[in-house]
Amino acid sequence: MNSDASQELKQIISHYDLGQLVGYQRDERGTVNTSFTIDLISNGEPKRYFLRRYKKGVKEEELLFEHSILTHLLENNFMLVSRVYPTREGRTYVKLTNETTTFYAIFDYLEGEDKYTWINPRCNSSEILSAAETLAGFHRAVYGWLPEGKRHEPRIVDLLATLPGIVDRGVHQGRHSAFDEYLRANRNLIFQQIEDLLNFLHRPEYQALPQLIIHCDYHPGNLKFTRSKVVAMFDFDWSKLDARIFDVGLAIIYFFLSWDEADNGTLRLDELELFLSAYQNKLGGGSGIGPLTPEEQVHLPALIAAGNLYVMNWAFQDYYHKPVDPQEYLGYLRHHVQMISWLQKARYRQRLENSIRNACAQ
Repeated sequence: MNSDASQELKQIISHYDLGQLVGYQRDERGTVNTSFTIDLISNGEPKRYFLRRYKKGVKEEELLFEHSILTHLLENNFMLVSRVYPTREGRTYVKLTNETTTFYAIFDYLEGEDKYTWINPRCNSSEILSAAETLAGFHRAVYGWLPEGKRHEPRIVDLLATLPGIVDRGVHQGRHSAFDEYLRANRNLIFQQIEDLLNFLHRPEYQALPQLIIHCDYHPGNLKFTRSKVVAMFDFDWSKLDARIFDVGLAIIYFFLSWDEADNGTLRLDELELFLSAYQNKLGGGSGIGPLTPEEQVHLPALIAAGNLYVMNWAFQDYYHKPVDPQEYLGYLRHHVQMISWLQKARYRQRLENSIRNACAQ
């Protein structure tokens, strides 16, 4: 064991009645928070847990927000998420304050296979169906309910309004990497899409669409599978209150936007139809939130485009604030810019709209 990490973990575990540390492994997949799989033993019984050290700057009320979602889901028989464990003091997190404040939490370790990351996932048809049904089940479980605490990340409409400033601040730094040159060459294309989306989404029709707690990071890398079925759903630290249709649109970007060189930045519409049809069928009948409404279906292409910009913004944030490889991030930027170009071609936009109608009519 690394002695520094071991001592840090032991200090956190000492706030719980869960047992003694006998082993741990750093989760290398996380890009925002720092997480560990930890093995504890209590009364001779071993058990595995998941421990997270939250990113710097996270606020206490945001942890309350995230943790209350998990508790609510479990209490409403959505059993794919992990329990967050209380400390001896009854909190769902440990707060350490030295020069800065750091938050930790311990969760159930979720079994299942980590098959994918957010980059270039290619789920089979059974996995797509199960993932769609899982998202639908999550939306049904949280509809009409509000968590404790507060999420500070802006809604997608407000975030889109900040993107031109983010782009121009980066451009005006005067860097000359391939990333910067490509961004400068495509600045107007990006800005035009943002302007078009904001004009469309500021209409009263969008404001009237169903709002609920969304996952806001729903991709195959945040799911675990067993025999092509989703058995675990995690990483709720970006969840917030927003339009339900944005969660669907963002999921479509993550699941079905091709990374293949031959058609990079295009949507795999046959798989999209399979996903949407399963989502609609899962929410047909019963109480609570229903299938996507006709008005949501009309707005879905715009929210897919917004989801593309939302993920692109991650590339901007990393590139301008972290020591990253410009060539790697050029790949991410090109991926999303090519999606913008694809959507702006009338024939592809029409195919997307047809696919949405076909899926929702089944």
